[in-house]
Amino acid sequence: MGTIFNVMKEEYERLIEAEHVYRKNIAKMPKGSLRKKHLRHKDYLYLARRDGSKVVYDYVGNAQSDKAKEVTELVNKRKRFEVLLKEIKETLKDVKKVLRGKI
Repeated sequence: MGTIFNVMKEEYERLIEAEHVYRKNIAKMPKGSLRKKHLRHKDYLYLARRDGSKVVYDYVGNAQSDKAKEVTELVNKRKRFEVLLKEIKETLKDVKKVLRGKI
């Protein structure tokens, strides 16, 4: 039983570290979601986010610009990290159940 406990404890520590890394990376990336607005036959990209009860739109640039592509990539990466973070939290919950408070 000791071997299984050690393996689960290592898994718990690995998950804690992964959670920390994902949270740190998510904090560095732009918050909000992308909105494309069509004005005068051109598309423009805005980053929509909440500020209290208000929705704030931050101008990113022309939808075809390099900056818009970079922000789009970062937002998509942040969303993938959030999904992975959610999976880590669920797995962490299961590992804690197996260890039954012995950590």
